[in-house]
Amino acid sequence: MYSFLSLIRAAYFQFTQNQDMHILTISENILSFVCGFGVLQGVLLAAFIYFHPKSDKSVNIFLALYIICTSAIISLPFIMKLIGWQNTYFVQPIPLLGGPLLYLYLRSFKEPITFRKAAPHFAIAVLYFFLTYWNISRLDKQYPGSENLPAEVLRSPVTIFIQYIKPVQHILYYFLSRKTLLSYQRSIRHLFSETSNIDLQWARFLVNGYLVLVLAFVVIFPLMVSFPQSFNLLLLINMAIATPYIYIATYKGILQHTIWQLRTNIRKEDVQEQIQEVEKNEVAQPAITKAKNEKTLLPGDKIEELIKKIDYLMQKEKIYQETELTLQQLADKLNVPPYQVSVTLNEGMKKSFYDVINGHRVEEAKRLLLDSKSKNYTILSIGFEAGFNSKTTFNTVFKKFTGFTPTEFRDKQTTLAPA
Repeated sequence: MYSFLSLIRAAYFQFTQNQDMHILTISENILSFVCGFGVLQGVLLAAFIYFHPKSDKSVNIFLALYIICTSAIISLPFIMKLIGWQNTYFVQPIPLLGGPLLYLYLRSFKEPITFRKAAPHFAIAVLYFFLTYWNISRLDKQYPGSENLPAEVLRSPVTIFIQYIKPVQHILYYFLSRKTLLSYQRSIRHLFSETSNIDLQWARFLVNGYLVLVLAFVVIFPLMVSFPQSFNLLLLINMAIATPYIYIATYKGILQHTIWQLRTNIRKEDVQEQIQEVEKNEVAQPAITKAKNEKTLLPGDKIEELIKKIDYLMQKEKIYQETELTLQQLADKLNVPPYQVSVTLNEGMKKSFYDVINGHRVEEAKRLLLDSKSKNYTILSIGFEAGFNSKTTFNTVFKKFTGFTPTEFRDKQTTLAPA
């Protein structure tokens, strides 16, 4: 730790001097401090995320590396001043690591990530290293002995082209990450009836924050080219934008738990297998009538039989009142594999598991809200009776299905009732 802090201090000392040995402006010094503290904070918190006793290391290793990568990007101004622009070719690929690490972090929610799966996503960073090495070596010969980055280097068409490989790759991985997140969100709605404690807002923040960082670079880099005399300040501004993102990402990352950590009655491998099965069925939907694989097609009479059994469980046994009912539990009650239940709901009822169960809960809640015997019940107690596990979830789901909150629904029906 001492050597790391010494490096930061040495880099900061170098960075706070320009070629005329004048100190930087106050704004640059403030930004330097913010970035330096962000690097240290990011590295320490990334380590804490990974080594936390309750951490799922197979998942959080990608988050920890993503935070370290973002922290390393923040440190680039220090590194450039410390080693000189001629030697920065080995740090230039670092920004190309963030997108793949974020994408792999989100993918690790639903499947194990092996080296074979991960390696291809870092190929472009390796190629970028050689491309940058060639370009910097070429420019170094044109401007030998230049201590500061020449404006001509920034304006070089080749340099501009190479630099814009980064945002193109970033945007590609933004869409890949977003697609993975949306797919995961759909999958858990097919498997769980209660998703309020599966916090995907955090994951959306990570993905959207990543896009903000990319767009900041897209805006700031042309300014660096146009105003090379303000290169240091503009670069620091870009880095400072990332600093609060790191703080929030590390804080939320510590609090974030996976589905199998939240639910004690399910195994990680089972959840991942079920999610992959759901996604496989979604892909097969356009051609499902032609499919021959038993996991993507059930005979019509089998679907009808399962629909009747599901309706019986809902109407007679009211299994929707089990607050954390899962697809696996429903399949166990029906004594069939989960994929058959999933296909039955998707094909036979045209609904997800989440919508089927919560639809029955809402109908039960509506019945109770209108029942004179429960007129003295609180809204929360009615929600619990219907199978919801919190007032917030009850209000949100009820409004989604009816357009009203439970309170608004009860008040409206009371108003419309004949005197």
